[in-house]
Amino acid sequence: MVIYKTTNLVNGKIYIGKDKYNNPKYLGSGKILKLAINKYGKGNFNKEILEECNSEEHLNNREIWMIN
Repeated sequence: MVIYKTTNLVNGKIYIGKDKYNNPKYLGSGKILKLAINKYGKGNFNKEILEECNSEEHLNNREIWMIN
């Protein structure tokens, strides 16, 4: 379980999210992010692991903290 940051390499915008399975191909979800991926292409996004979590509760709390 990880908290990650997906960065648009074209415009520098970022998305903070969580992934229970730490799938390296998963860039995130959400309408705005999906539209951006369609517009710029997956190759223009970078995913960086910010933190590993040991429980779902910790994962949820850290995602909220990092977004804020």
